[in-house]
Amino acid sequence: MKQFFIEQTTDKIGQEVELLGWVNSKRIHKNIVFLDLRDRSGIIQIVGDKSLSDLMPEDIIKISGTVKKREEKVVNPRLTTGKIEIEVKKITRLVKSTELPFDISKENLDLSLPVLLDHRPLTLRHPKIKTIFRVQETIIQTFRSTMKALDFVEFQAPTIVATATEGGAEVFPVKYFGHQAYLAQSPQFYKQIMVSIFEKVYTVAHAYRAEPSVTTRHLTEYVGLDVEMGFIQSWTEIMDTAEYLLKSIFNAVNTEHKKDLKLFNALIPNIPDSKIPRIKLQQAKQIIFETTGRDIRTEPDLDPQGEKDIWQWAKKEHNSDLVFVTHYPTKKRPMYTHPDPDMPDETLSFDLIGMGQEWITGGQRINDYKQLISNMEKWKCDPKDFETPYLQAFKYGMPPEGGFCLGLERITMNILGLANIRQATLFPRDIERIDVRLSTLQKGSKVNQTTNQQSVFDKIEKLLNNNNIAYEVSKHKPVFTSEEAAKARGTELKEGAKALVMFADKKPVMIVLTADKKADTKKLKSEYKFKDLRMATPEEVRIVTGVGIGAVPPFGNLFGIPLYVDSLLKENKKVSFNAGEHTKSITLSSQDYLRVAEATIGKFSAA
Repeated sequence: MKQFFIEQTTDKIGQEVELLGWVNSKRIHKNIVFLDLRDRSGIIQIVGDKSLSDLMPEDIIKISGTVKKREEKVVNPRLTTGKIEIEVKKITRLVKSTELPFDISKENLDLSLPVLLDHRPLTLRHPKIKTIFRVQETIIQTFRSTMKALDFVEFQAPTIVATATEGGAEVFPVKYFGHQAYLAQSPQFYKQIMVSIFEKVYTVAHAYRAEPSVTTRHLTEYVGLDVEMGFIQSWTEIMDTAEYLLKSIFNAVNTEHKKDLKLFNALIPNIPDSKIPRIKLQQAKQIIFETTGRDIRTEPDLDPQGEKDIWQWAKKEHNSDLVFVTHYPTKKRPMYTHPDPDMPDETLSFDLIGMGQEWITGGQRINDYKQLISNMEKWKCDPKDFETPYLQAFKYGMPPEGGFCLGLERITMNILGLANIRQATLFPRDIERIDVRLSTLQKGSKVNQTTNQQSVFDKIEKLLNNNNIAYEVSKHKPVFTSEEAAKARGTELKEGAKALVMFADKKPVMIVLTADKKADTKKLKSEYKFKDLRMATPEEVRIVTGVGIGAVPPFGNLFGIPLYVDSLLKENKKVSFNAGEHTKSITLSSQDYLRVAEATIGKFSAA
């Protein structure tokens, strides 16, 4: 008898099949036992007698039985196998599972992100979560096939390097046989070297950034889809290539994952029939000032809110979810970035902002050996540190060239509308985690030694300290309402930041208002297109944040959930909040709070 995958059984009505897989769930109805069997291709219902009642979720079983057509009244339209079931003839338990910490047979796993990641080998088995990485696989495959079709050559870059690629302190040092080495911040040097060999190259590379960031979009280890191309006649060819690649990826995902996109209520980002809009950074900052009133014209870069603002402008003016922002200042780009010949303080560089976040960074590189040496010296870098092998390639002739890097996790996150980049990462690494939560470890300890978990208050202090933000801590008697807290702190009620945990379309979100206001759910649903919105129960608040109602701080990024802040909060010079405890408050400037909170700003307080 031939063994089948579950998805292959739909046209086998009346035939006997053998299936292998995991018990997804079990239901007992009088003398009949129903099992949902899961393999990599899908889920199917198994019907048998009480001899199946000893089987438990995640037991691995082998069954043989006959494929039967279900009665019309019990068809399950949510499953591709919903019109059939297997009538068991023989069943064997191959592996017994231990008791699960939670039920993974639900349509949606309503778990906080830390819990989701603490049990990663189990939660990755959930069909919806597994789908994320099917989509990610398609993105990688399309990247490779597209670049190959454009006659680019793939190469593999080392990840242990002798010199920090981008400079700065955001590197992980490595002990290397008595010498100092580093984990690569990018494959940049090797991409450029390989251009002098194959002219057009690409690689799928892991990169490492020691950024002390607690945000919904940063990782310390990520995967870059890197491209570098030589003999360019104009630096705009690099943007043309990036645009062509993105269109190929969108087309592939839309073609191969229509059902998966529907599962996430996701739509492929919109690109106009003409080119993706391209604007200079200075233009972008002026547009933001004119459309929002926020003045960041003297800043050297777009802040997270600025990226969202310029996306909204691109949607309105160009019907595009993507926009190229070009000509970043020389001081904000690496030493190898080519300056604009007409504006030496600006560079021939760009970021691709996709759906309000940076997806791609790229530009033309300096290919002249002497100019590159001069730039290194301006950046206080010693050219001797880069002589082998990097500068050798330029010493012996490098063509005009440039390239870009597309963040794999970022594009996956944004296409599927995920709230946190860690959801788009199999085993995320960040300031808080290397498989286990670092807050459960003593400094310098091995990862299998645990101590008490770091408190929410400690996490807030770490976030503020890492971003060089001034703040005040006050201790007071236990307070449980905004009014009690304002009185204990000696602040005005409106200066309090009231953090509410809600569920929007079954996903946890955080809503923050000034403490003297209430949330208008109709405005929230209208502004952010939520279909269903409700307050979290006290138990759900504790599951999501680890603290009780009244102590939740206004930082969604600490808990891996989206944060929406009412615009009235910006009108206060300072903001105060309970910092994970009913007896501790933190006060800081509202501007600094918004800088680190990574919030979406809106108008949703009740009149």
